[in-house]
Amino acid sequence: MKIWNSIVGKIWSTIILLLIGVLVICGFLVAMVYEKNNLDEIENDLERAADNIVSIMKTNDELITGEASGGDALTLLDDTTGVIIATNNKPVYTHESPDKVSQKAINKLTSDAKIQAALKKEGQLTMKYDFEGSKDDLPVELTAENFQLPNGESGTIFVYQSFQDILSVNAKTTRTLILAGIGAVLVTSLLSFIFSSRMAFPLREMKKIAVAVSRGNFDNRVPSYTHDEIGDLGVAFNNMAQQLKYNISALRQEKEQLSNILVGMADGVIKFNIDKTIILSNPPAEEFLHNWFFSSENKEKGLIPPKLSRMLDQILEVQEEQVGEITFGDQTYVAILTLLYNGENIRSIVTVIRDVTEEKRLEKMKSDFVNNISHELRTPISMLQGYSEAIIDGVAQSDEEVREFAQIIYDESLRIGRLVNDMLDLARMEAGFNQLDKKEQLLVPFIEKVAGNFDVLAKENHVTLAVEADNPSLVYSFDRDRMEQVLINLIMNAIRHTGREGYDGRVVVREHVNHEANQLMITVGDNGSGIDEKDIPYLFERFYKADKARTRGKAGTGIGLAIVRNIVEAHNGKITVESKVGEGSTFIITLPLSTN
Repeated sequence: MKIWNSIVGKIWSTIILLLIGVLVICGFLVAMVYEKNNLDEIENDLERAADNIVSIMKTNDELITGEASGGDALTLLDDTTGVIIATNNKPVYTHESPDKVSQKAINKLTSDAKIQAALKKEGQLTMKYDFEGSKDDLPVELTAENFQLPNGESGTIFVYQSFQDILSVNAKTTRTLILAGIGAVLVTSLLSFIFSSRMAFPLREMKKIAVAVSRGNFDNRVPSYTHDEIGDLGVAFNNMAQQLKYNISALRQEKEQLSNILVGMADGVIKFNIDKTIILSNPPAEEFLHNWFFSSENKEKGLIPPKLSRMLDQILEVQEEQVGEITFGDQTYVAILTLLYNGENIRSIVTVIRDVTEEKRLEKMKSDFVNNISHELRTPISMLQGYSEAIIDGVAQSDEEVREFAQIIYDESLRIGRLVNDMLDLARMEAGFNQLDKKEQLLVPFIEKVAGNFDVLAKENHVTLAVEADNPSLVYSFDRDRMEQVLINLIMNAIRHTGREGYDGRVVVREHVNHEANQLMITVGDNGSGIDEKDIPYLFERFYKADKARTRGKAGTGIGLAIVRNIVEAHNGKITVESKVGEGSTFIITLPLSTN
């Protein structure tokens, strides 16, 4: 940094300029006063010299025309003084100063009519006069005086002194003032530079520390050099840095805490500017925006849903909290909008996005569950009530009819028991109490044993039941009771929806190992009536039945496939369906081949 741009250079230059200005003004005034006083002194000396010469001539009662006539007295005059005595406007005596004056100039002086006229009027005249006639003639300070001697002679005496001498005296004085001024400037420059450097040193230290503070380093402190205002400034600066460090640390902690809270929130938070641009968002909010951006409903690829955009416009208009539901695809969100103010002006809008898709689904499931369970229980209860009333009222006349009605009541009570047991099993599984007792055992013999239990039912429904295995000796770790429950549900459903009189029904249970994909697949396929494509996504939901007639002969409780799905997933597998109406269905269980 150049010295002129520093405070040292500015203070130093200011002091020097002020000093030079003061010295110039004072020197000029001193020179003027000295020159005037010197000129006045010279004029007085010339007038006294003229009076003394006139007094000598009056005493001697004769003109001075040479040394014999008193001219030797004039040699006592100052060497710089010249004397001219004239009578009848002609010079009779000349005592020249060191500056030579031509005779022509002397004659012109003695015969000057203006001077003579002034002398007649005033008697004595002091003036500046310029001898003209040669380049050597110089201006002089001249005193002229008329005299009258006792012997009757009269004339004029001219006493002069060259201005060169006057100017030389003034020049000496000026040189003295200049040298004194230069000395004063040099001394003042040195002292002012030392003073300003000493005064600016703590300021430079403050600047370094201020730069460090601006870069985030709040640990440096300004040393205390003095106890004046600059020292107080340093103390105040240190206090400011300490307080700033504390405040920045507190703000950083609050920012980190807020950031952790936002990141850890399950709800999405979006901060909008008043022009609806996004300022801040947390991960759940970014997921919401991502889902909307790639949604099939967002054909124009807008950043936010139109419903949210309208809510932003509305809250800016009415300036009240807004709550609304946003739905796109199969997802549902609730948005809560709140205004943030900067004084009286709206600064931004905070939007809380809550994903209520699962809540909506659970609410729907709860409603469907109540409706379905009511429907499933209504039929057997109605039959129990009807047949029991028939027995009580004596409608059944014979023992055979009574036994028939009692058998129906018994079958319906078993049906209610199966429904209740299935509901309890499913509730335990969904609650996480699905404890599996896995053991390594031969898989294919187990499947053959379960399928063998349905030989009679298959023959009654005109269905051929078969088991096929790619690896009959496979040993697999599974829960025998739970897996038996899975196969029973699938085989029974296949037989029910395949067998009919006059139709060659076929149900095949197949075991297949895919070593490349490390998968074990168990399929239960049939060539029955098949399942409508629109029903396939809902098959594994509770109480959902593809058979809309819900006949007692074929329809079960509606919970079996939901239980199957839970058991398969507990074995880290999955179950899918492939089906075509009129061609049959295949339920595919995919399990990991390695159970480690």
